[in-house]
Amino acid sequence: MQITVINIKTKKMKVNLSILMLFVLFSLSAQPKITFDKAQHDFGKVNEGDGPATYDFTFKNTGTTPLIIQHVSSTCGCTTPEWTKEPIRPGATGFVKISYDVKGRPGAIDRTITVHSNSTPATTSLRIIGEVIAVERHPSEAFRYPAGTIRLDDMHVAFNRMYSHKNRSLVVTAYNPGPDAVKISFMNLPAHIKTEVTPSTLKSGEKANIKVTYDASRKNDWDFVVDRISMILNDNKSKDYKLTVTATIEEDFSRWTNAQLQNAPAVSIDQQTIEGGKIIKGEKKTYRVKLSNTGKSKLLLRKIDTGSPLLTVNAPKEINADGSANLTITFDSTGQSGEQNKSITVITNDPKNSKIILRLKIEVTD
Repeated sequence: MQITVINIKTKKMKVNLSILMLFVLFSLSAQPKITFDKAQHDFGKVNEGDGPATYDFTFKNTGTTPLIIQHVSSTCGCTTPEWTKEPIRPGATGFVKISYDVKGRPGAIDRTITVHSNSTPATTSLRIIGEVIAVERHPSEAFRYPAGTIRLDDMHVAFNRMYSHKNRSLVVTAYNPGPDAVKISFMNLPAHIKTEVTPSTLKSGEKANIKVTYDASRKNDWDFVVDRISMILNDNKSKDYKLTVTATIEEDFSRWTNAQLQNAPAVSIDQQTIEGGKIIKGEKKTYRVKLSNTGKSKLLLRKIDTGSPLLTVNAPKEINADGSANLTITFDSTGQSGEQNKSITVITNDPKNSKIILRLKIEVTD
């Protein structure tokens, strides 16, 4: 009789275990999933005088619970996003509308838009490309940016999205409206930037192309980066004569082999939004976020960007497979008051989740 009772209990335990496993599997599958029809749109050639170029990226919630888009961000203010604000039920569709302001931006279009949602992964990247055809302008209008005795059609050389092994070139055009010839050169260039001015000396009324070449493999940095390069006009080395050069550097995971992808690191995080509560003005408070590597190779924390002098972050440079570590975030409320919303960007070598954005919410009281 005793053996029979044990068998009955064992059968019940097996049934209960099966139910538990089914419940766990159901819980894991019960989540929203954002699936876009396409992740890139080519506007082709767009006339500058035709107004903003717009496109609706459409998506479907292919998950099993409601999908919510929390925020849509862009790499520049020239791109304005709109999106479906209400929750999208499973099987339903929504949109992310992108408007690119072409006015005053002749040349290549290459912008990345990041969609933040409660899907897994939490961020999805969209991209718009194309070319803006410039309208004919009088030199005083076309070359809006003064630099000493010359004028430039742009002071910002935006390389936008670049893979870490690539180099690219863009051109800024200079115009000499004055009566005297001007020689253009550059000084103290960083190793990853080269310039070529053709012709190097502008006579009165002439134009010159300033070709800027960016080698991302020599920058040794990730995500959004900024350089300011200084011009010399004849012998004048004024600090005001600068071009701003920007790029968003990413790893090209499409180059990884199947073996590399199968043995890749995988980052997970215990909280993406940190509810910091209330703190008194002038107080410093520290928060911790646990990062884990559930993959099969070493996880590299390539860059952590707070975007604010109020935040300092301490973190390891790498996490071994099946390991974990704390990201320690300290907020200094000196001089602040009211609600504070801060973002922290973490760049890793996880091919499926290389960019994580943490959000810190705090209320500073007097």
